[in-house]
Amino acid sequence: MAIEYKLQELFHDPIERITSLDPGYSGHASDVWLVKTARGEYVVRSSRMTEAPSREFWWGCYDLFGIDPRQMRHFEKNAAMLGSILDIRVPQVYSRTDIDNKEYLVVEKMNGETLRAFIGQSHALLHQLGMWLAQVHLNRYDYFGNLSSGQIDRKESFHVHMSQTIQHLVERDYMHDRKIKAQVDDIISQLIDLPVPYHFCPVFIDLDPSQFLIKDGMLSAVVDVEAYAIGPREFDFVGLEYVLDETSAASFLEGYSTILAPPDISKYRKVYRYFYRLLGVQGSIDLDQWYAQRPIF
Repeated sequence: MAIEYKLQELFHDPIERITSLDPGYSGHASDVWLVKTARGEYVVRSSRMTEAPSREFWWGCYDLFGIDPRQMRHFEKNAAMLGSILDIRVPQVYSRTDIDNKEYLVVEKMNGETLRAFIGQSHALLHQLGMWLAQVHLNRYDYFGNLSSGQIDRKESFHVHMSQTIQHLVERDYMHDRKIKAQVDDIISQLIDLPVPYHFCPVFIDLDPSQFLIKDGMLSAVVDVEAYAIGPREFDFVGLEYVLDETSAASFLEGYSTILAPPDISKYRKVYRYFYRLLGVQGSIDLDQWYAQRPIF
């Protein structure tokens, strides 16, 4: 069935135009279309995957947090949580429908342009980002997992599960990467000895400027939210060190600190960075170069 006929099943009115939307980065989990009908414009999302996750990022999210990108309920639940935070909008979900054993979401079209970088943005925008993320982090949990299917296990066992995911990722995807393979045993040993962070909350595993829209110089929406998990908030700060610099981090922290005191990630930085490198959050970067990123938190 051609995509035009599939999407027509989601709407009561005839479709006037369908435009495929490129999120601007590789490896994205969803196909996204802008659909125009007589009533207005909508965005339709559906998973690109038909089988269990295999790419290292999604396999890691599936193994540790139970996030299955084939199931659009993850986007739906994450959007509902983020919709309670008014400062940066998230698309409203209008409907979720199965067509040919594949889920489709019809969501609100958000206004704005894709943000290309946090670095170089205004103090006001970065302050806004900090306040918004702190409000997300106010949602506290005593387990890790995801917002859709819930608890994987209590947070006290998080590092044990994470060490197993790390071992599996290395065996699956990095047996020919000498540097990554050489460090896995030491990283797992360090991880098991680390105290589990006390603050578990929704964390954006692939937190990146490309997930946000900007309008009139401020963040107007966050639109790609499949990869929200329940985990330690230190994850978000480890990820942010790769997309902020000292100047932008200062503005971000000023905003964040109006609501929450930021965490000290010094004990967790190396092992969590190693895990993020296995996930390929910012691509296939040499491990030495990955570790060399300047600490800013």
